[in-house]
Amino acid sequence: MTTLILITLTTAFASMLLLVPLVRAGAIRVGLVDNPDAERKLHARPIALAGGLAVFIATGIAFVTGVAYESGWQEFEKLTQISSRWYVLLGASTAILVVGLIDDKWALRGRQKLLAQVVISMIVVGSGTVMNSVSLFGWDIPLGIFAIPVSVLWLLLSINALNLLDGADGMATTVGAFVCGGLALLSASSAHSPSTAIAATALCGALIGFLVFNRPPASIFLGDAGSMMIGLMVGVLAMWCSLKESAVLVAAPVAILVLPLFDSTAAIVRRWMTGRSMYATDRGHLHHLLSEKFGPNGMLMVVAGLCTFSSAIAILSVKFQQEWLVPIGAIGVLGFLVLTRTFGHSECRLLLGRVYHFAHSFAVRPQQCDSSKQLRTVKLQGEGCWEPVWEPLVEFAKVHDFAKVQIDANMAWLHEGYHATWQSVRLPEKAFQNVVRIPLYATRPGDDEAVPIGKVEVITNSTTDSLVHLGYFLEHVEELQTQVHHLVDKLNVLRSRKATSDQAGQSTDAVAKPLANEVEAATTS
Repeated sequence: MTTLILITLTTAFASMLLLVPLVRAGAIRVGLVDNPDAERKLHARPIALAGGLAVFIATGIAFVTGVAYESGWQEFEKLTQISSRWYVLLGASTAILVVGLIDDKWALRGRQKLLAQVVISMIVVGSGTVMNSVSLFGWDIPLGIFAIPVSVLWLLLSINALNLLDGADGMATTVGAFVCGGLALLSASSAHSPSTAIAATALCGALIGFLVFNRPPASIFLGDAGSMMIGLMVGVLAMWCSLKESAVLVAAPVAILVLPLFDSTAAIVRRWMTGRSMYATDRGHLHHLLSEKFGPNGMLMVVAGLCTFSSAIAILSVKFQQEWLVPIGAIGVLGFLVLTRTFGHSECRLLLGRVYHFAHSFAVRPQQCDSSKQLRTVKLQGEGCWEPVWEPLVEFAKVHDFAKVQIDANMAWLHEGYHATWQSVRLPEKAFQNVVRIPLYATRPGDDEAVPIGKVEVITNSTTDSLVHLGYFLEHVEELQTQVHHLVDKLNVLRSRKATSDQAGQSTDAVAKPLANEVEAATTS
């Protein structure tokens, strides 16, 4: 098995070294590139996409080579005798690759991509790749009528988990390589069909080869085509390699996929708790915060370390049949990220704050529900001082007996996010609410037109006095916008100074290193 894995891994790696330059040149020629923007993208020049196409081809080449070696080289007819599920996976991977290439070229809407993902996932599940029951800590839980929905949901989560991570040079590639490597070792240690281990190893080798070109500064990206295709294959292989009799052992695959799953879950919680669209873009993902804190190369080192730890724990839990190791490993990874405030801390505060106020509402007397207020403020990102904007809003709401006032701001280009809510324990019935939503605007450096950065929402009881108070509030909206503009201007200046300081530091290092070498040479002579 060791020789088989090495041959498959080497074939995939070598294929990528040959394929990527060709695919990169073709993508640039047809205009399949990712152009930078001032909002959320981290690169400063157009970068070729379609890296996923090279990964797909190299994985196929390595898979065929691995199966041929395993069958003794002479029995190539074995390739036509493999299970039909592999042909379904090939067709589904091709389909989602095509959808991704279309999206990379012409930018599909989020719901259009989701529809395509659902259809493709349902085809895979309908072909027999389904979780009829799951096994967790020795307990077999039959899913019954929920088997198909749960299986489709798992594939959708896997597809989008890798896709959401693909926002920084080498991030999704590194995570994908470690996940696939972990699945390959998990499959090999579980005595499953060699084909599953071969496929996972082939994808791992292809991603390692792609990392040569995708590491910072990247010359080619996976694109949505690559990240969605890899996510689909990882989701399917995770189900296959963890199958034991009729139940799927969920603990080990979830532990291996803990980073992308945590990033996706945090994004959903962040957007749901702040009232943003699920398709909203921001710089609150794992790769954004790691890159901001540790730099591009440091980000990859941290991710590699965390993936190694979680994958090792998962494999050891299967090897020694100790499933209790899995939650310890997952908690260790998540605890490191949250407690060091590297990632997930703000989302945990949002969630715990909502849970606390929900529990507290049961202790409030009915007569006090309208007068008792709940306050939550969370600085999602950045160092901006939002109190001069938020506190006058709360004071105004108190004086005029508003039921709720909420502010939410997201400035991706500044890595800045803020969310705050002040509201009654019991809001008026929706039929008797006056609701006013005011968009907030700011101007990015180099742009002439202001862009929306968030909103302020006010809710009052539907009375004559409340309408008068809302009218008075609307008369002072311009003052609110002015305060936001002052804050954004300060943040823009601080961000510009930081960028200038970083560039100066790099220039100093570039000059100091050759100078130190000259001094050392002179001293030696």
